[in-house]
Amino acid sequence: MVGYLKTKRGYFYKLKKNGKKRISREKYNKKYKTRKNKKIIGGAEEPIEPIVPIEPIEPIVDSDIMYIDDLVCILRPDVKKGIIVWSNYTQPPGMDSLCNLGLKTGRQLQIEGVDFGRRVIHPYIFFRAPFYSRKIDYSTPENEIISSYGEEIGINPKVFIRVDPDRTFVFSSEIRTSSKWYGMVERFIYNSKKTLSRYLEIINNNMIIEKNVEPGKKIWYNLFTSEAVLFSDKANLEEPYNRVPINRNSEILVSIPHLTPDFFVLCTR
Repeated sequence: MVGYLKTKRGYFYKLKKNGKKRISREKYNKKYKTRKNKKIIGGAEEPIEPIVPIEPIEPIVDSDIMYIDDLVCILRPDVKKGIIVWSNYTQPPGMDSLCNLGLKTGRQLQIEGVDFGRRVIHPYIFFRAPFYSRKIDYSTPENEIISSYGEEIGINPKVFIRVDPDRTFVFSSEIRTSSKWYGMVERFIYNSKKTLSRYLEIINNNMIIEKNVEPGKKIWYNLFTSEAVLFSDKANLEEPYNRVPINRNSEILVSIPHLTPDFFVLCTR
């Protein structure tokens, strides 16, 4: 997967599996298109600013966007826009905190010869999609997180980043656990691909169904659409239907080989 990165010093890079290549500002700018911001539940209150083309002799104009590829658009941690999402991490013993070192994909760790105890090597860092679709309280990062996840998201160490909901995609994580799609997960998980904005609309609609379950009915979640559907309580369905609440089992995929601390809104230990 190809991604694009802007460093704090104002350099632009194209990221590929075999490394990164420095590119011009003009090539980087082509990844961004100014759009009218949609006010959605759980979304930003202001437009996401693209890179502004400027003359080489002028200072570099900052963008809200730090990184973008086909699956995710990561914003600067300090902007009061977008949505904060999180990933759990395990702190290796005998080394500096990953809050200071950053996170790496399983594939990158494998390249570096690091044994991290996993049989399946993924090219992604997995972030959890929001549990709730609510208006975001931008007063503090902590309140933003509570807006999207509630008060209780566990005590495991976590890294938090900020993403653009219109250019970040969500997938159903339960597809990875199904034996039905063993060996074909990457193909089938793309059937569940949807923007974070659309996902938030869906789980907001699901909440209405979840609060009004008729007697003799029970909820199943379609892993491809993420929609809640009522069936007879005697029904025993197969994939793509699943009984696990979809808003607790949806993921965002970040393929940056080394997600450095300058991307982090917060990092808990």
